[in-house]
Amino acid sequence: MDIVPDPLVWALYARESLDAEGEAEQVENQLDDLRTFAAEIGGRISKEYAENDTSAFKKVRVRLEDGTVAFRVVRPVWDDLLRELRRGTYNALALPNIDRGMRDPRDLEDLIDLVEHFGVLVVGMTGYLDLTTDAGIAMARNEVNQRNLESRNLSRRITTGKRRAALKGRAMGGRLRPFGWEANKLDINPDEAELIREATKRIIAGVKARTVAREWTEQGIPTVAGGQWTTRTIEQIFTNPRLCGLQTYKGEILNDKDGQPVRGLWQPIITDDEHNTLVQILKVYSRDNPRDGRGHPTKYLLSPFVRCGKCNSRMRGGMRPGANGTKTPIYACRDKTEGGCGGCARIAEKVDEYITALVIADHQRAQLREIGEFPEWDRQGDLDEVREQLQEITTAYKERRIKGSRYFTLLEELEAEERRLEADQRRHQTARVRRTERVADLAEKWKDPSFTLDQRQAAIAQSLQAVVIYPTRPGQRQFDPNLIEPIWKEDRGPRN
Repeated sequence: MDIVPDPLVWALYARESLDAEGEAEQVENQLDDLRTFAAEIGGRISKEYAENDTSAFKKVRVRLEDGTVAFRVVRPVWDDLLRELRRGTYNALALPNIDRGMRDPRDLEDLIDLVEHFGVLVVGMTGYLDLTTDAGIAMARNEVNQRNLESRNLSRRITTGKRRAALKGRAMGGRLRPFGWEANKLDINPDEAELIREATKRIIAGVKARTVAREWTEQGIPTVAGGQWTTRTIEQIFTNPRLCGLQTYKGEILNDKDGQPVRGLWQPIITDDEHNTLVQILKVYSRDNPRDGRGHPTKYLLSPFVRCGKCNSRMRGGMRPGANGTKTPIYACRDKTEGGCGGCARIAEKVDEYITALVIADHQRAQLREIGEFPEWDRQGDLDEVREQLQEITTAYKERRIKGSRYFTLLEELEAEERRLEADQRRHQTARVRRTERVADLAEKWKDPSFTLDQRQAAIAQSLQAVVIYPTRPGQRQFDPNLIEPIWKEDRGPRN
């Protein structure tokens, strides 16, 4: 080394790529060796930086300062270390090996800048790389490029192995078992599976994911990590294709070479139809239309439906002071500052009773009508044909009978058509399950205290689009059903 700062103020850096158990044993061993190494050179150790279970190769999607998206190796501890070195907090850096600190050439260039422009002493405990000379820098670049290539080859082998294992239906995932299965990820946990089956029926019937999360937390049912339930956790579990036995890879349902979904070796908990229905329901409420009136937590039965007959704006439920300090639930139009007219309000109890009676009668009429066999989805042939075409063009591309430019154009078009057909199939399956659910005896369900507000609102939504409340006449005290107009859904037919 031509230049050695005096006195030396050391920063030590140790890293381990993979430590699933989080014990940090290898990192601690590296730091222990580095302490002795730095002491032999001289100076004092100011701070130790340990980055455990962190890849120096894997890139993630990040947003840059200019608003564009790029892919970078993200290592917060390493970045903090470089920042302090540039600030002059330390003037020397010791690593187990210079190439150990990085697999990304960008990181090496940052290290070279520290040596050339900030005068930082960078030494490796093993190896022979010297970043103070042109030859040493060239050798360091070659070394990092070689390590980068090795990491790429390893990543490719791991990815290929995981895909092959997935195609064979093997259980994948991290160290935690999936909720509903035992530790081997294959056998069903009877108690948890029963909870899933029961909640599946309730969600299909109209119970929200947030309600299930709240109830499971109140009942003391733990997650697999031992925490409490959230709406997001429930949504993730109940939209996971694993529930019905389908294998996924990189977040998508995995298809075999014939275009058919791969079945896992584990025991399924629910049916394909139930899974597809759950996906449609939870997708609508939590992502596609998160601000829909029926997706909000409500306290009042008709809050998602009531509209003002004077200004047609959405009304809301609330409480109005009554006699002797009591409060009475009402539906009221919002004031003018909130987009309403403020000129219409009605006691909620009578409106709820009236609408409930109408909806129950409508469901009972539906029970009396002959349902008949729900028709099969009539586009299965189209979906099979698209999948066959995908297989044909892939084979042709592999055999070099078509060019890549043509292949990828066709691939994009056919995959888009496949997604459209699969979405249509899921909608059809959802309608079939929904149709079965809506003809249940609603009058008996309504008497059941466990029939939640979510389910009652879902039952109303099967019959009604809205409930229009018109202002009362001056001095009117008696409830007048003529001032309450139910707006029926078109597909339910006449109410006579």
